[in-house]
Amino acid sequence: MEGQMPEILTMIQIKRMTPTPAVLFMAFLSLIYLSSSNIFALISYVGFATWISIGLAVLCVPWLRWTAPDLERPIKVNLVWPILYIIATIIITIVPMIAAPIETGIGVGIISTGVPVYLIFVKMRKPAFITTRLNKFTEAMQKMMMVLPAETKK
Repeated sequence: MEGQMPEILTMIQIKRMTPTPAVLFMAFLSLIYLSSSNIFALISYVGFATWISIGLAVLCVPWLRWTAPDLERPIKVNLVWPILYIIATIIITIVPMIAAPIETGIGVGIISTGVPVYLIFVKMRKPAFITTRLNKFTEAMQKMMMVLPAETKK
């Protein structure tokens, strides 16, 4: 585990070999998002958040190509495609910022909800009693969902 998310969300269900905790967590978040009465606003929020997230991930392709040219790349892509995607992402995210700044702000808020979760459950050095409780919670969830950490190759 690389410590980028709460440990329970990285685990795999032992019988079906599926990421059950992560799927259930995403289903819970989806239910919260569905509490919006305006489906078009919801599509706008999530669409903006998706384009920003994926656009930033694709931005890593040319960035790593220029800053770390000697890294092993299991998939090689001509730089034209990521650059075209990044340009499209910029256009698709700037237009809503101008046309619908409130919905765009809510989309940024949706993305931002991950920051406190990461800081509290992953990054922050926790006191011993909190660590103990989080470990007990993780263990209880493991038993309830019959999940184990995914095997890692070393």
